[in-house]
Amino acid sequence: MIVEYGTIVELKGRQIAVVICQKQSACQHCPSSGACQIGEDGKSMLVEAFNQIGAQVGEKVKVVTSTKHFLQSSFILYMLPVIGLLIGAVAGQLIAENTDIGLDPKLLSALIGVAFLVGTFLVIRIGTRALRREIFMPRIVELQSEPDTQAKELLEHGH
Repeated sequence: MIVEYGTIVELKGRQIAVVICQKQSACQHCPSSGACQIGEDGKSMLVEAFNQIGAQVGEKVKVVTSTKHFLQSSFILYMLPVIGLLIGAVAGQLIAENTDIGLDPKLLSALIGVAFLVGTFLVIRIGTRALRREIFMPRIVELQSEPDTQAKELLEHGH
């Protein structure tokens, strides 16, 4: 389990909350750290979480996510497009070498590879809409008793 602590800064509907969390030391080695919604201070991040306990804005909460779901999501988002790119590039190379199209095999390989890459992203985008969002989202599992003064200051100043 991956565990984070933070403060709810926004509610999106009845069961989705936006939580501001302090970046942990594990974030320093994460290749996706630049893709996180990082706060203006560069030390905090915004996380959308399934609010199964009904926590309210300003409350300090514990957010957990399954390592299994995290790894599955990472594979789908990062590895499938690379696999699509490679399959497209190899297919383009084979097509150009075995037919008389008149195009350079490297050019056709690059074009079909990029088409497969974009196609893979589209399939992922459409395919993930069919999944229940709550399955892969982090979950708020409990309230924390200690108030987070830094997050309250951010809320008061409109950040």
